[in-house]
Amino acid sequence: MEIETDQIKYNHFCYKNPTAIPENFQKHSHNTYEIIFFEKGDATYVIEDKSYQLKRGDLVFIRPIKYHYIELKGTSEYSRFNVAFSKSFLDEKLPESIPDSLEIINCPKDSLIAELFARMEYYENNYDKESFVVLLRCLITELLYNMRNVKNDLSGKSAGFSPFITEAIDYINARLFTLESIREVSDSLYVSEQYLFRQFQTQLKISPKKYINSKRLLYAQDMIRRGMKPTEIYLNCGFESYPGFYKQYVKTFGYPPSQEKNVTLK
Repeated sequence: MEIETDQIKYNHFCYKNPTAIPENFQKHSHNTYEIIFFEKGDATYVIEDKSYQLKRGDLVFIRPIKYHYIELKGTSEYSRFNVAFSKSFLDEKLPESIPDSLEIINCPKDSLIAELFARMEYYENNYDKESFVVLLRCLITELLYNMRNVKNDLSGKSAGFSPFITEAIDYINARLFTLESIREVSDSLYVSEQYLFRQFQTQLKISPKKYINSKRLLYAQDMIRRGMKPTEIYLNCGFESYPGFYKQYVKTFGYPPSQEKNVTLK
């Protein structure tokens, strides 16, 4: 079953040959929370500057605006639950209460979290969509409360990227709205722009410029959804002109800022 409303997106799929449908595994960021429960496959998950080798029963928790993607190895069958929900779907304080360091949870088959996904699958197969969305809200709420109490030994360990990438990402995110050029980042790290570009492309599969602009646009999107006018926020989000901001917004999201409140969850 697939669910997509203005607040939540849900699907539960098994991909027999996942590499044949690469559009399902794009490298991206978004303004929603996302939860993935990994059932089987040979895959690595990347969140910002951390890389996690997934195991059966791993739960991945991705926060808004975090850059992330999955890397599939070979043609192994890949199966997972995927739930993305807006900040308004639940009490926003609940997902915000999850420790920042918690991105991957190893869930044994008999754990409470694994049992929640078994119930999710049962409800998916036995209830209509409207009823399932109501139940899904309850299950996600229960899931997040359980995640807050996860013991340290169940938290997944990351392989990470080079210290250089971590330093570059930290520098960018600390100055996201005031950076005037990519040169500023490379100069701060005592490398050339070309070296910075190659490291981003090699390790994160994205250019520094796209990494910065996508995050700026997501912050702008969130501010518009909260009721602020696009013409009032573009400067605060690091864009020099409204026409430039407008053009990038349409290119990224597929619609103008004025239509933001009329679209379903992305």
